[in-house]
Amino acid sequence: MRAEEILNLLRNVRNPFTGMDIVSEGLVTKVVVEEERTIIYVAFARNTPPQPFAMAVNWPVQAKIIREMAKVLEGKLGYFEVIDDMTLQRYYPFEEV
Repeated sequence: MRAEEILNLLRNVRNPFTGMDIVSEGLVTKVVVEEERTIIYVAFARNTPPQPFAMAVNWPVQAKIIREMAKVLEGKLGYFEVIDDMTLQRYYPFEEV
């Protein structure tokens, strides 16, 4: 699947805080399609104020966005990862505990 097709699928994911789709809002900053995997970079850290309270308030919103991204892409895309473009924190696939 090409990057443009992935971006079109991700336009179905809404930020629950703003109601905008995450692509138009600029939360998806880059899609890298490789043979074995696809990497989707998101701008969560750069859009979250660095205060601990603001970070804690944003975690549930970010988790909901990641879950929605997984729903939209699963079955249509092979192995993929969602990574923060600033901190390189990996959000998906979810870690098994």
